[in-house]
Amino acid sequence: MRPVVNGTGKRIEFLARAIVNRLEDRGLVEFRDAEAGIIVVAKALGENFAAVEAIEQEARQRLSDRATDHQIEEEMRRIASEKNFIL
Repeated sequence: MRPVVNGTGKRIEFLARAIVNRLEDRGLVEFRDAEAGIIVVAKALGENFAAVEAIEQEARQRLSDRATDHQIEEEMRRIASEKNFIL
């Protein structure tokens, strides 16, 4: 069963395909069913992108509206560290 794919989903699926292809080309991983591998990689990417977006939203909420991009990035690193998430 294939997931519903929107604009972001298409980009994630494209990136997942590229990752799976690269892993197989280099002989690092061999998937018996490439589509299953793509689904697993796409799910992991989607979850990680969602986590980064949530961390960015939290950083923006913690800081004032006048915060610079650099300040937001630093706050995101602090939040990620608190949550044991690697950016």
